[in-house]
Amino acid sequence: MPDRSKEVVDTFRRVTNIIWQRLSPTFGIRTINAIAKNVIVRQTENHPPLSYLKVGPDGLLWDDVYAHLGEISDEQTQAMLETFLDEFFEAVANLIGKLVVGKLFREAEELARAGEEE
Repeated sequence: MPDRSKEVVDTFRRVTNIIWQRLSPTFGIRTINAIAKNVIVRQTENHPPLSYLKVGPDGLLWDDVYAHLGEISDEQTQAMLETFLDEFFEAVANLIGKLVVGKLFREAEELARAGEEE
């Protein structure tokens, strides 16, 4: 197992653990896991080794990634995990945007109805 790749995976594992801890109370573990699964499926075509990253009931499972590090270059490891995080954050940002827009729309409707009643 290349030392550099292991360091990269260790770092991304720690970062994603923190992300899951922070986002799960707000969005729910199932939502966060579903986003992660979707990203993995979409990005496996561009980064086949990303298929080693699994999603369990409590978050990401890294054992298969570690087991296959000898088959993946340091550059591939870095690129696939950066892509995963970029896509994950983009999906979460889209979700947040939809929630905020939905809330604003509901508030605008309430104001419009209140204005009609006056």
